[in-house]
Order: sequence, then structure tokens, then C-alpha cells
Amino acid sequence: MAAINHPLGSPRRIPLPVPFARVNWLLVVAVGIVGLSAMLPVIQNSSATSAGFALQDLEGQQAQLEGEIRLLESDVARLTSLPRIERRALDIGLTPGPSPYFVTVSEPGPAPAKLPAEYLPGPVRQGDGTESWWRSLLRWLPLPD
Repeated sequence: MAAINHPLGSPRRIPLPVPFARVNWLLVVAVGIVGLSAMLPVIQNSSATSAGFALQDLEGQQAQLEGEIRLLESDVARLTSLPRIERRALDIGLTPGPSPYFVTVSEPGPAPAKLPAEYLPGPVRQGDGTESWWRSLLRWLPLPD
């Protein structure tokens, strides 16, 4: 009989009290701030851990490159040793030359030297006769010579 009094088309609604019908934005903001502040140490720890792993990776790469540099330096030292160069020269048919001749020239070379500037002696600085300001101040003081 209850079905006759209540037709199927209109379901019955339960009335909600007024305080639960509105959203309390202050509470939502407070929960958001608490959630973000709880996640901040986790994010910081995660970024510090990632940076640490990246640093370890870079240090490993640096150690590997330094090892390769040391190997290359040892190869250069081995290849540039004088006994090895002499053996290689003999292998390809080079022989030591006769004793050198030294020629003495009494004529000077051309006026502008044909040498790079780094091999030429530097210009000679001559004093221009002016005295520095602090020496002139010291002359005014009664100091023994």
C-alpha cells in the first residue's frame, strides 16, 4: 500500500542541514596548506637525492676521463722516447749523418731581424727622469740618508 501513496516518478529527498550544504573555503585552504607543507620535505629530500646521484655520476665520469688522460700521456711518453725514435729511424732506413760543419759569418744580418718577436730581446727601458709621487713625499720628511 505504500507504493500507491508514493508514485515512482518523484523520489523522496532527505533535507540536509544548512551548515553542510555550503563549502567552507577556509577549511579547504587550511587542508591544502597542511598537505603542501607535509609534501615539502619529501620534495626537498627527493631533489637532494637526485642531485647526489647526478654528482656521483659526474665524479665517475671525471675519474674515467682522468684515467684515459693518464693512458694517453703514457702513450705519448712511450712514443717520444729517444731509443724508440732511433729504432724506428733505423727501421725505415735512416742513418746517422756525418759530423756537422760549423760556418762562421762575419757579416751582420739584415736590419730588421727576421725572427719572431718572442725570440728577440725586449726593449730596454730608460728612466725618463721623473720621480714618483711617494718618493717626493719621502724627501720632505727629515729622514737620515
